[in-house]
Amino acid sequence: MHRKLNGRGLDKVLFFILIAMEKLVQLKQLIENEIARYFENNDLFLVDIKVLSNGKIEIYADSTNNITVEECVQISRHIQHFLEENNLMTDNISLDVSSPGIDEPLKVAQQFQKQLNKQVDVVLKNGMKITGELLSATSNEISVKEIIKVKKSETIEEHTLAFDEIKSVKKHFNFKL
Repeated sequence: MHRKLNGRGLDKVLFFILIAMEKLVQLKQLIENEIARYFENNDLFLVDIKVLSNGKIEIYADSTNNITVEECVQISRHIQHFLEENNLMTDNISLDVSSPGIDEPLKVAQQFQKQLNKQVDVVLKNGMKITGELLSATSNEISVKEIIKVKKSETIEEHTLAFDEIKSVKKHFNFKL
């Protein structure tokens, strides 16, 4: 049997949803702060945290070299201990720690620095795609050197792109053997 929500009932539901969302935001902030503290004296860095309403916490981390499985396990253990210690761990919470996938867009400054002088694929908000060498990255923009081949000639074009023009930047993979 379904009950129809009147104005007050809907307001209560929305109120509880907002409270639940605020708790998720607070939990995410607590985890971010703890990870920042944990990463202070090493070459690890946080890429993203997702705290989902189903109780799943996804932490994406990387390293200036390459993050190892063992480092992901250590981060997971540390955060699980932190959550338990602060009475934030419940039965319905699951915790996943991994590196960002190879096909995931670059999100944080350290990822861009790690890709300097390497090939990247840039997709602009206007739909244009550029593949080239990442020359520089600041907090506002990136520079990419694109080699355009037409028949037997090559043209080099350097693009300076503001982040507000960019939809995504990913590592470029050349699968030709």
